[in-house]
Amino acid sequence: MNLPFPKVQQTDSPIPISFQGPNGEEQENKISFLKKIVEVEVGINIVIGAVIIFLVVLILAWKNEAKIQSKAGTGNSDQVRVVEPASLVEQRVVIAKEGFQPPIYINEQTVDIERAFSAPSDGITLTVHGPLKKEVMGFLPYWVLDKIEDIDIKVLSSVSFFGLEVDGAGNIIKTDAEGKVTTPWFYFQNGPRFEKFIQKAKNDRIKVYLTLKCFNQDNIVKLVTSPEARSKFIENALYLMNSKSLDGINLDFEYIGTPSKNVIDGFSLLVIDLNKEMKRQYPQAQLTIDTFIDAASNARIHDIPVLAQHADSLIIMGYDFSTPNSQQAGPVAPMEGGYSIFNFMSAYLEKAPAEKLILAVPYYGYDWPVTSASKNGVVLGSTADVRIRTYAEIAGATANSQINWDENSQTPWFSYSDSGQTRVAHFENTRSLGIKYDFVNDKALGGVAIWALGFDGLRNDLAQLLSDKFSGSSATPVASE
Repeated sequence: MNLPFPKVQQTDSPIPISFQGPNGEEQENKISFLKKIVEVEVGINIVIGAVIIFLVVLILAWKNEAKIQSKAGTGNSDQVRVVEPASLVEQRVVIAKEGFQPPIYINEQTVDIERAFSAPSDGITLTVHGPLKKEVMGFLPYWVLDKIEDIDIKVLSSVSFFGLEVDGAGNIIKTDAEGKVTTPWFYFQNGPRFEKFIQKAKNDRIKVYLTLKCFNQDNIVKLVTSPEARSKFIENALYLMNSKSLDGINLDFEYIGTPSKNVIDGFSLLVIDLNKEMKRQYPQAQLTIDTFIDAASNARIHDIPVLAQHADSLIIMGYDFSTPNSQQAGPVAPMEGGYSIFNFMSAYLEKAPAEKLILAVPYYGYDWPVTSASKNGVVLGSTADVRIRTYAEIAGATANSQINWDENSQTPWFSYSDSGQTRVAHFENTRSLGIKYDFVNDKALGGVAIWALGFDGLRNDLAQLLSDKFSGSSATPVASE
């Protein structure tokens, strides 16, 4: 073995005086001294050699892992997505289940609802074919309330007001840092439009829920791991539900990453206690829990078997597979492929009754500036350059454009040029949503949820699709006014 240092050569160089002596001791001491030097240097070389070998092995392992990640991705929206041959799809699904990171971008973004209602309407007259056979729930963001009178809700079975934020002590956040009343709290507590909507929904026998949400990681941990905070939260939730005579609570706690066991158990205890107290006070009240699409495959805050036992429904957020943070354009809600609704739903069906699973679908798309007009074009610029498009906007913009179909994901996309910049948009339409609704029926799921009401503007095609897929055909049709 060639060591990094040369072997010691014997020379006539002087040695320390202390090693010189009479009667031949000088030579013996010199040899002994040189032997010690050689032994020390050999030891040092062995250690250095071992360190070098360890570093080489570590670098090779790191490169191999990086190679795997570049092919499979971790599921994080910041990872580059690579199209793989069909032979690798099954392997990629396994990796996805282990490392998929599902930050829900859209839930934290307000959308300019005026743009949706400024888009042209279609020529479809909405016809409801009778009672709904499935749950059809619509999320009603507070920023959509100004258009509530223009939103047709007759194809819905329930609506959830989105939403009031909670803090780590279990209190509702009603004011901002400057002491001003938050907009969601104002609409919920004082807004006449919401009161009017509640009455309209009750007249149409549509249930109204309240979404209580927590997107702050620290607040989630503090809340669910404290018995006092959980108790305070339950008191507040039930007071709000009863004060408005609402029909239930929807929980949207979005903890990104892998929480500790006590956080998972704490959230489960929160759900168990909340459901128990809800049913004690109002047996017909409904408790629904929003979960990530991969929550049944990975260790998330949502313990799916426990939640399925102690909640009425699990709302599975089947969107934001690609977001404005993604480095490549891609489908928002792919039905098939490696990372897909179809593959992730398999784990849910193994851990929870199908009738308790509600698939949430997007009424929006993302529009990225890209290097080339391909479905997975590399994104240019920053997140601020990516546009959130409501379905109504996209339908209007593509009225005279070529719409492409991605066979792998079973979703549409299109490209265009804006001031010389190539852009690619992925979205949902009646074709892709119809495939998802057929899946819901084929798997006997409990129904669907819509993110979000109003995103289809004045159009009726998406509402008609809901009626065609989920309402009975034997009842007398009810035409839209």
